Amino acid sequence: MIGIDKTVDLNRILKLFNFGILFLLWYSYLEDGDTTYVNFNTVLLGTLLSFQIGVFLYFEKKRRDPFVILLCLQMVFYFLLRIYTLHEYSFSVVFLRYPFFVQDLNYSLFFILIANCVFYLGLSINCLKFQSKNEILNFLPKHRSNILVLLAIGYFFTFYRQIGLGSLAGIIDVLNGTFLNIATILLMVLVYFFLFRNKLSKSIKLFIILGVLIFVVLQTLIGSRSAILTLLNFLLFSILAIKNYLVVKRKYLSFFLFLAPLMILIFSVTTFLRLRVEERSTVGEQTIEVIKEFDIESDFLDSIDLVLMGVGDRIGFLDYCAEIINNNEEYSTVFNAQFYFKSTIDNVLSPGFDVFDTPKTSNALRFIYNKEGEPKKSKVAEAYQSDEFTMYGEFYALFGKWFSLIPIFFTGFIFKWIYLRLKKDNIYLFYLKRAFVLYVFWIMLNSFGIDWLFLDIFSIFFTYQIFKGLLR
Repeated sequence: MIGIDKTVDLNRILKLFNFGILFLLWYSYLEDGDTTYVNFNTVLLGTLLSFQIGVFLYFEKKRRDPFVILLCLQMVFYFLLRIYTLHEYSFSVVFLRYPFFVQDLNYSLFFILIANCVFYLGLSINCLKFQSKNEILNFLPKHRSNILVLLAIGYFFTFYRQIGLGSLAGIIDVLNGTFLNIATILLMVLVYFFLFRNKLSKSIKLFIILGVLIFVVLQTLIGSRSAILTLLNFLLFSILAIKNYLVVKRKYLSFFLFLAPLMILIFSVTTFLRLRVEERSTVGEQTIEVIKEFDIESDFLDSIDLVLMGVGDRIGFLDYCAEIINNNEEYSTVFNAQFYFKSTIDNVLSPGFDVFDTPKTSNALRFIYNKEGEPKKSKVAEAYQSDEFTMYGEFYALFGKWFSLIPIFFTGFIFKWIYLRLKKDNIYLFYLKRAFVLYVFWIMLNSFGIDWLFLDIFSIFFTYQIFKGLLR
């Protein structure tokens, strides 16, 4: 009982947030009534979504499943929470593209509820098997210091401009975009750390922790608004891959809860940086000077409603999904097999040159809603914009509206099927590949396009093949 009292399961945390957000939604609606994008039917649909999440989590506790945890995590913080923030602020950049009404959001929520059931069914057909801890305890990793070499390689390919190698940007950017995936290197380091942390020396563990934290700080200083969130996701993927579930010690829980307001503050600071720093690829004097100009009272506390509105809009994955679902006809020139084929050729299979001058689907949408003519890869950099679709939005537009429920089912089934059939030739590589599957699954859930997913899988595969020998 003592162990249970001192830890909290992520499943329980999600249940608490699920109930808390639903309470806030009803309280806000009863106070203010209908708003631009939320009416009584929206709140009812949000209640059904919350109930659905609760059911998924109830069964997940009885039969542990990291895929269900990730699905519920997305639904709680990026869909259910978004209904509440839409009611509070009635603002969405995405909904300004075409006329968008509350009925459109309600239709999208109804589709999402059905799609969740189908997706959950696909995930649940195959059951996970319990993994014995003895296989990890009895495994002694070789060349443990090589983990620091891998971390250093990640630093080099991320911050090479900082050490005066900007002239190599053309070559290194092609490598980074196609054959190397920096996020994959970070995930490889984290899986190794959590798998063998009891067998690593204190100095190696300290170097890993400091190296990862400094990496996140530097990424934040060059304008990344999601560096901390990315790290938290990778920590989650690593632990779920090893244990199938996550428990947090209560003494650490308050620290993670403190991260929420801290991340909102960092979002405000990085947005401030993005608007004022011309060259964000390096951390220089201009970055430091701009940070000094940031006034926490006038630029953050006094404008907290604007900041929260921006945060709500930023994590509004529901917005992207609903906008595509309701305007799928407008985007039909992009969401089709021919466009995806050309995009895959130009962005995945022909690094360094183009055959069709076709951008990734995520980069192509702004040509349509901004009425800029035919999407061209050569014009993407003129006003760079990458749009998120989510799996539900993309599949709805790509696979024929409600017929998309069929590929949604098989997507869940295939991910779990692959996960269960990974071979245990090497303990570290086995759990690493599990983490990769969870990572790709998360990318698919929050899809920026299947063509972009192919590029991610391609770069993950090559990164794995290049560096797996270091950590066998």
